[in-house]
Amino acid sequence: MTRAATTAPPATQISGQPYRLTAVLALLGAGLLGVGTSLHPADANPGVPAAAFSEYAADGRAGWVTAHLLQFGGVASMTLAMVLLARAVAGPGGAAWARVTAVCATAGFATAAVLQAVDGVALKAMVDLWSSASDDRPTLFAATLAVRQVEIGLDALLALVLAAAFLSLGVALLTAPARSRGLGGLALATAAAAAANGLALALGGFSNTAMLATTASGLLGLAFLLTAAVWSWRRAATRQE
Repeated sequence: MTRAATTAPPATQISGQPYRLTAVLALLGAGLLGVGTSLHPADANPGVPAAAFSEYAADGRAGWVTAHLLQFGGVASMTLAMVLLARAVAGPGGAAWARVTAVCATAGFATAAVLQAVDGVALKAMVDLWSSASDDRPTLFAATLAVRQVEIGLDALLALVLAAAFLSLGVALLTAPARSRGLGGLALATAAAAAANGLALALGGFSNTAMLATTASGLLGLAFLLTAAVWSWRRAATRQE
């Protein structure tokens, strides 16, 4: 018994590691999403395809792909942080919610990968073809618009899947030990905004209402990531004491 106690790693040292990694991933996710979004062309109204496509065509392919890869990296970091956080805080009654969070976050990661393949690669290729074509432009425009509709569908589903992930994470945080209830409430607010965003996109495409919902959802998501980073880092420090 004495030997086992001597050779076993301290419990507090192990329990602090997930929180520290969660903090790093949450901060990284917020940074990547912020930079990627700032690099994305956003002057034209996305609900007016001709204007949006003209703006996209004027953007260099390298810059366009970079912006979307950064956004994908941000979603990847965010979903990993959500999974780690749910598992770290899960108490006796929260293990099931941690598993639900992992499933929904993984689905969100996969959906984001497909979305960026369509938006970050396929749409740009079609926009460039349409912009540079001298003949048959209406047909190319229709083909580009079809790719755009696929993008909208994926964007809507991504928002809804992430809403489910934030919802389950919020419940996991609310049922965890004290000092996680504020973060849990913020996760639930983010889930509600993401769900509204997904429904608005599914029903109206890139309408003004959907864009407002996207902005609100994005800001709440960034606020959650930054708050989770601070909370997790402090939690890791507490576990080391």
